[in-house]
Amino acid sequence: MGSEPKHFNDVPLDIKKDIVLGYITRPEDLKSLCLTCKQLRDIATPPLYRKVLLFIGGHKDIRVSGLLSRTNPGIQHIRKVYLQLEKTPIPTPDFQVNSDDSSEDEADVQIEEMVGAARQAQLTVRLLLDFLPNDILESFSWQNWEPFSMDNWVLLMKKQKRLKAVEIESVDRNFMPELEKNPGLLTNLEGATSLHFYPDTIDRLKACQKVVETQTRFNELQLSSGFAYAGVIPNDLEDSSTRPGLLTRTVFSHMMPFETCSPMILKKLSIDNIDLRYAADTYLKFIRFSALESLVIGGCQGVDAVFAQLSKPHLRPTKLKKIRWFHGEETGETHALEAFDGLLEAIGELEILHVDIKNFSGLPNPMAIAHHGKTLQVLGIRSRAASSNPMRYESEQLDEICTACTELRQLSITFPTTSVSDAHPSSEFRTHLRCLKKLRYLITLNFHCWPTTRSSFISRNYKLKHEWYDLYEHALQRLAQQIFEASDAHSKEQGWGLGHRSLLAVVAFGANGKTPPDGESSFQLKQLPFVRGVKVDPFGKTEMLAVKTLWKMVQFIEPESDILNHSIYDLHDAHNTP
Repeated sequence: MGSEPKHFNDVPLDIKKDIVLGYITRPEDLKSLCLTCKQLRDIATPPLYRKVLLFIGGHKDIRVSGLLSRTNPGIQHIRKVYLQLEKTPIPTPDFQVNSDDSSEDEADVQIEEMVGAARQAQLTVRLLLDFLPNDILESFSWQNWEPFSMDNWVLLMKKQKRLKAVEIESVDRNFMPELEKNPGLLTNLEGATSLHFYPDTIDRLKACQKVVETQTRFNELQLSSGFAYAGVIPNDLEDSSTRPGLLTRTVFSHMMPFETCSPMILKKLSIDNIDLRYAADTYLKFIRFSALESLVIGGCQGVDAVFAQLSKPHLRPTKLKKIRWFHGEETGETHALEAFDGLLEAIGELEILHVDIKNFSGLPNPMAIAHHGKTLQVLGIRSRAASSNPMRYESEQLDEICTACTELRQLSITFPTTSVSDAHPSSEFRTHLRCLKKLRYLITLNFHCWPTTRSSFISRNYKLKHEWYDLYEHALQRLAQQIFEASDAHSKEQGWGLGHRSLLAVVAFGANGKTPPDGESSFQLKQLPFVRGVKVDPFGKTEMLAVKTLWKMVQFIEPESDILNHSIYDLHDAHNTP
């Protein structure tokens, strides 16, 4: 006799925990589990409350008191808090010459509402910090809507000493007087391993130096100069051929002279909006680049000098697993792409490679990318010329990459144009798709360009009308459906994937971030992902269906899709991304 089937209630507690923690990620599903029985509530509560996203500064603030109630069993499990302003900032109004006074008055009212919402948000933050249990948070991040309250920042440092990240960003008062008044504010932090610096004043430069000197166990540094956005740029801010600049000789002054210092050992380094032309005499002296596992460089002039230096044997980062290079300046640097290709060929075993550049005359060398074929799992390549038209690899070049990089899980790339008005994609589009058949482990596929159409709702220059967007979206769904079906057919033919279907789970169009307005209506094309769903016909037969979703929800549907979260448009806000 066969054994009787086991019910879920008969499964041991440890196995139930493995099932819930390993396969249930969406907050809505975890919330539903909490309403079933006490045992499942105890299992689902910690992951449900571990990461909390709060929209504050509006009518939703009243919910914060319920979250902080002493009767809430989940409050003790909160580890990460992300705060966003409920009323997002309005763009700067672009008035016409003959604009009437009513438009200006309406804009003034909206700005006053924004200021009031930001002030209310600071009060809500104070309430949150007062009632949260001490020393439970690992991360606390806020949207950069207004200068953060210094009183709230000091309270955060005093009550949450297990924070893994220390941020020095815009506040409403100077840092240094508070740090001098509270000498133990930083020394009492027990677990800080990551420093995030965004200085735009001399006071914040000194505060960053104080943190670097105090925190000796950090292994991750994110440094982004904000002086360009503050409007006042000191003459000697950047390094020169004669001496270190104001930024390096202030933040890292305790390590001077750099030639004789003991370099910092970092695993992750992110540098944004900093001139690196003379980095060989500064950054490459006080940071041991050969120990890096992750390197992110964005919007930095002189980056070709860094790439060339890192290609040398004694500076070569032998442990490097991830490189992200973003460059969106109006003037591209001639030799930066050549130097980057040289770096790719000099190092080995990259797992993540993401390049998003503008005003360059080409793309990274396919042979340099293929050099990492045995280990590369995430690949994103986008390069745009001065006219903002994205460049793409020829089918032979893409085939060379796919033949070598068979371990790819995520791919974000520019494809040939195709029209969604046609029953099938263009021949060039299909040729590029055939190159992807060699990627048996591909999970996420992102197309940078939006498909065109010969219909009246979108023109060749991508000017889309509001009333036709639903039809265009439906046409995109049909294209995504065809891509899923073609992938499933090839997987079934080769015996790959999950039985009758491939591993491909997400097909997305467009790049995430602040997409430029589209047409006279200021309509914005936002990234549109499609995921696998199911449709049931009247006879009960089920079939696969491409279903539209939001890019922020993809992480709960398919966690291995982080390539969708990075774009040159949102580089400066990347540190606040949940």
